[in-house]
Amino acid sequence: MRVTRVLIDGFRGWGHLDVRPGSHVLVAGVPRAGRTDLITALARVLDPDAARGAALSDLHQRPVIPDGAGSAPAEAGDDMTEGQAEAVVEAPAAHIVDTDDAAEADASGDNGTAPQAPSAVLQRVEAAQVEVTLTDFDPDVQQLLDGVLEPLEDSGCASEDPDASADAPLCARLAYRLSYDEEAETLESVVYFPARSNPALGQYSRVPAATRRMLPVVTLDAGQPLQLRAGAGLRRILDDRDAKAGAAAFDALAQAVAEAVSALSADPAVAEAVNAVLAVGGTGERIGDAPLTAERVGFRTEDGSVAALLRTLRAALHLDAGGMLGLAQHGSTVSAVLSMAEAMLLATVPGAVVLADDFGDQLDAPATEHLAALLRARSGQVWLSTRRPEAARAFEPTEVIRLVRHGGVRSHHQLTRIMDRKALVAMRQWHTQLLAALTAPTVAITEGPHDVAVLSMVDRRKPPSFLPLSAHGVRLVASGTGGEGGIGQIPRVANLARQLGFRVLAVIDRDKDSDQTSDELAKIQDACDAVVRLPPGAIERAMGDGLSLQSLADASATLTEYGIPDPMAGQLTEAAVTNLCKVLHKQSLHEQFLEALYAEPNASPPPVISVALAKVQLAADPSYSGPQLLDVPALSRPVGA
Repeated sequence: MRVTRVLIDGFRGWGHLDVRPGSHVLVAGVPRAGRTDLITALARVLDPDAARGAALSDLHQRPVIPDGAGSAPAEAGDDMTEGQAEAVVEAPAAHIVDTDDAAEADASGDNGTAPQAPSAVLQRVEAAQVEVTLTDFDPDVQQLLDGVLEPLEDSGCASEDPDASADAPLCARLAYRLSYDEEAETLESVVYFPARSNPALGQYSRVPAATRRMLPVVTLDAGQPLQLRAGAGLRRILDDRDAKAGAAAFDALAQAVAEAVSALSADPAVAEAVNAVLAVGGTGERIGDAPLTAERVGFRTEDGSVAALLRTLRAALHLDAGGMLGLAQHGSTVSAVLSMAEAMLLATVPGAVVLADDFGDQLDAPATEHLAALLRARSGQVWLSTRRPEAARAFEPTEVIRLVRHGGVRSHHQLTRIMDRKALVAMRQWHTQLLAALTAPTVAITEGPHDVAVLSMVDRRKPPSFLPLSAHGVRLVASGTGGEGGIGQIPRVANLARQLGFRVLAVIDRDKDSDQTSDELAKIQDACDAVVRLPPGAIERAMGDGLSLQSLADASATLTEYGIPDPMAGQLTEAAVTNLCKVLHKQSLHEQFLEALYAEPNASPPPVISVALAKVQLAADPSYSGPQLLDVPALSRPVGA
């Protein structure tokens, strides 16, 4: 079985979402973009136990600009400016909440700030609705759904055409509706078949819980592993495999414990200690109907049951020379791997739809990729949400749904199948470059790995008073590695990133003016939200601009440690600097040269690179509305240098 469509209206942070996966799904994206909400929405429809978590906050609240606030009434969403959307402040739960409590600001914007957005309120939707379309049923499930089956279109939607082909595959739609009765102050939910219902008239053909339990749907819920207490994963596995043998094992444990405790109670040392306590002030004579002695004192678990004993048992493992140690002492990764293995064993339902939220959070990178690949291979369809790029490595690029949030508005993005040969070259950057930026809102694409190395090193050497690019949600990536990089690859990688919902910046060199460079710049600007352009010359020249010749010569002299002659040879001339730039490029010694510059007394970061980083930071802000091309000016050498 698999899901062909998920349609959400008014559920949690989703005003509207229409996802139509082709096969497996890996849900990723920036924080607060709705990963968990999407998995939860699926569970509310397909898992009969998931509705227990319903809350008033599940009803989406739309920011609305009311009458008399400087504009006509309008919902604050895709048609609202980013500044207006960000101005909406969520308040405690109420049907309509007035949030017009902002301080007065200069409406002219002359002070460098944007004009104050119109006042807005939050209005809760009347009902949250989640509809899921299912297909590829096995015969038993198809018979269970007889009477609500509909033809399936190629788009993944149920067909409304009465003349649909009789050969069309069949599908079934299940929907979840959550509403709030203000008079009764209660939440009301219903799961129904849309094909036989009319929500507008309050008529619902409800889906029995037994029917939903018959659907091959598994929700992975990893917890503390290797627990034998009732309800724990290992106990469920034991009961599913051979409940009678498991009960016999627990009876044997109870008998063995009883015998061991009896022997412990009768031990002379224990009996002597107990009698000593009972002898104090004649205690043993007074607290019972007959004199109490050690022979009449025993020991047991808290309620005398095997269940109480099992609740106290914790797994211990012998993994190395440290011997048998408690599971917690082996570290969080071991526990997480075993926990996920338990959950996956419980999820071995043939052809099942498997749901998992925050997959891989406690796993190491190889285990995350391996277990994600295992789930994908064994499931009819898997829906994983994750923050880990390693999980995405187990999926095809077209199976990744990336969620983003711009100006307070959520959206989803998915790559389409690429047939163009040149675009396929850019697709290689998914695993090598863009995957590492999976949860970052912005990528800044450079011409190659040397540029990334230089910009990254200067960025991480910023003093504490300056925030790095990561604090602004920016991930630096190269347009290629080796011979596949260069300025010509930037538009292809940028277009790929745009399809995935990134805000896309470029950091490029400023080559000599020509028809070719003008054409390349135009293509980059078309593909990017903003472009930061270095001064004339490559990244090697930008590293040294604004620094004294002596500083450059001192740093150049340290490069002999890498088995090459000193590029400047102590010469304080611009020609020597040009030779230094050529050697740095050819030998890939950019970071080593920067390290030498930073090692000098009273060293300061390369000023041109620092300015370039500041411009990247400026353009990364989604509200940035300045020039699309941001040129970094060249800096002259200090006087007397």
